[in-house]
Amino acid sequence: MELNTFESPPVALTIPEAARRLAVSPMTIRRLLESGALSRVAIGRSVRVLASSVDELAARGGVQHGR
Repeated sequence: MELNTFESPPVALTIPEAARRLAVSPMTIRRLLESGALSRVAIGRSVRVLASSVDELAARGGVQHGR
């Protein structure tokens, strides 16, 4: 009997994965992390971007710059 496997969406993304998801460069993701527009989590020496923060940023329509 073959079991159906359900794979949930990732909770945290690598910087390149987050960049692909938003169709931007990895440098843009790093800048968004530095500015606080995206949330990060450290796992050992690796940095991951919280997928929920990527989704929220997209839902907001991006980052609002004050002028």
